[in-house]
Amino acid sequence: MQESTVFREFGPLSGSTMRLAYEIAPKVGNSLSRQTLDGDARKYFRLGATGLLALRARGFKSWGTAPDYTYFGGNSELRGYEYLEFIGQNAFFTNAELRFPLIDAMATPIGVLGGVRATLFAGLGGAHFEGTPFKAFTRSASIERPVVGFDANQQPIFGTPVLISGNRLVDARASYGISLATFALGFPVHFDWSWKTLMNKNWEDIVFAQNGGSAAFRKAKFSMWIGYDW
Repeated sequence: MQESTVFREFGPLSGSTMRLAYEIAPKVGNSLSRQTLDGDARKYFRLGATGLLALRARGFKSWGTAPDYTYFGGNSELRGYEYLEFIGQNAFFTNAELRFPLIDAMATPIGVLGGVRATLFAGLGGAHFEGTPFKAFTRSASIERPVVGFDANQQPIFGTPVLISGNRLVDARASYGISLATFALGFPVHFDWSWKTLMNKNWEDIVFAQNGGSAAFRKAKFSMWIGYDW
């Protein structure tokens, strides 16, 4: 473990943090066994007085006869998705956030409240269990047929074939957006506006054909949460 992060009242300001953990439960007799590798690295580049560029990457892998698993999603891990939406024995996510002050302090009828800080964020991640297909990204062209419904026997009904080309996420997911944060009664409160993306509108129309296509998938999401930034 390595830690050189400098903190302020709003969270990290500069420096870096790295944690690498390895866990083993060896097989004894007829008992189950597993090995788990979990790494988390964060780097903070200070910009001006209290602005910063924050970068993060985390990876998790567990294997054996009884492998462990992890959850992530929502809040400051992969904004725009549900809290702990992603689960798997193999998982990763990356974040890039530009954080800067908008207002140093606010005078209100109930007293002086903490300032307002803004964050421009983007994130990408994915998770899966061993033995299930997982492909994070592709740039290969392919002909795809969207599933537009199911018949009386629950067999899929396919739409018109579409040629999909260009870069796109397959099983990984990404999001971007803006967040405002302030202190209320001593706690940092965040207000996020986020948009999901697979980096290719035509591909999103295929994947989410039954749920409104790309327009529904990319619809802006608002969320509020309490906690410190990573």
